[in-house]
Amino acid sequence: MISCMSWLVPAEGPVRDRLAAVIARLAAEHGTPVFAPHVTINGTVDAEPDAAARVLERVVAGVPPFEVTLSGFGHEPEYFRSLYLRAEPHATLTALHEAGQRAWGLRPGPPYRPHLSLLYARDLPEERKPAIAGGLGLALPVTIRVDAAEIWGDFRDEVNQWHRVARVLLAG
Repeated sequence: MISCMSWLVPAEGPVRDRLAAVIARLAAEHGTPVFAPHVTINGTVDAEPDAAARVLERVVAGVPPFEVTLSGFGHEPEYFRSLYLRAEPHATLTALHEAGQRAWGLRPGPPYRPHLSLLYARDLPEERKPAIAGGLGLALPVTIRVDAAEIWGDFRDEVNQWHRVARVLLAG
């Protein structure tokens, strides 16, 4: 059994490359981990890898690729939300989150706030984050095309130990 998380990934291309470069640049500047650009569907659950892959397949079945607009910066004192791009409300994002909650048997939690993290950091003062965001040169809004969902494992370990467990292409 592993701790795993489900997320949506941007399609290959210049937009994803630009977001990955921003994440890598921020990680280098702040001594934090590099991670793949993604929009989380559901939080951490414990599951066998094969079972997790089957759940993901059921959750995304029939969903075609779609676009997500990232419209503004956000930051919080939480490690995984240290600095991020807020996703505009989107019916497909919400439906996938709710389907995942049901499929994983998760209890309802706080409202779903889809986002694409740019920086995971523990001790970065909140008052510095707006200036960091402003210095990125990232013109907003940014629209990503989501064409796959993935399960990543070992979330109780350090970020550099996470690994992709499953990948499901969105096909409609």
